[in-house]
Amino acid sequence: MDRRIVLAGLAAAVTAPALAQTSGSSTRQPTAASGATGAASGASRMSSQPMTQADMQHMQQTMQLGMVALETSRIAQQKAQNADLKRFATFEVQEQTTLSEVLHSMMEPAATSGTGSAAQPSAGSGASAPAMQMDAQSREMIQKLQNAQPGEAFDRQYLQGQMEGHSGLLQVQTQYLQSNPQNREHANVAKLARGMITEHIALLEDIQTKMK
Repeated sequence: MDRRIVLAGLAAAVTAPALAQTSGSSTRQPTAASGATGAASGASRMSSQPMTQADMQHMQQTMQLGMVALETSRIAQQKAQNADLKRFATFEVQEQTTLSEVLHSMMEPAATSGTGSAAQPSAGSGASAPAMQMDAQSREMIQKLQNAQPGEAFDRQYLQGQMEGHSGLLQVQTQYLQSNPQNREHANVAKLARGMITEHIALLEDIQTKMK
C-alpha cells in the first residue's frame, strides 16, 4: 500500500468519511508532511458528535503504543544496520507522527465540547491532549536500544519490539471496531490504522525471514 495514500486517508477519514476506503499499490517512499497537516486541520473541523468512553480508551491505547513504536524507530533510524529495517524505521516515524496528530486533534475538540457535561468520559484532567505515559517494560526497552551498539543484535532487538508492539496495536484497533462504534469518523481512522498496522506486520515478517 502506498504510504502517502495511508497518510492522506487518515486526514480524509476525519473530514470526509466517504474517502476512507482509498487504497493503492506502490513501494515508493511516503511524504508525511501533507498528510499530517491535512489531518490536524481536518480534525479541528470535526462534527460535535460526543466522544464515548470506548472512543477515548481506543485513542489513548493507540497513542501509548504508538509512542513506543515512534521512539524506538527514531533510535533505529540512527543505529539500524539492516537497510530494510532502517527504511521501515523511517516509514514508522512518519506514520506514527501523523496518526498521533490526528488522534490528538480528534481528542481536543471532544474534551472541549464535553466540558461541564455529565456524559463526559472519565479521562482525568488531561482529557485534552493528555500526557501519555509509558509502562516500565516500554521504558526499559527504549533504554536498552539507546544503550545498544549498532549491529545485528540491535537490529534483532528492534525488530522483535516492533513485531510485539504492532501486534498490540492491531489488537486495540480490532477490539474497538468489534465494539460497533457509533462515531463514523473515529471508526474510519481505526480502519485505516488497522490496515496500516497489518501491512507493517507483513513487512516486519518479511524482514525477519530475510535476516535468518
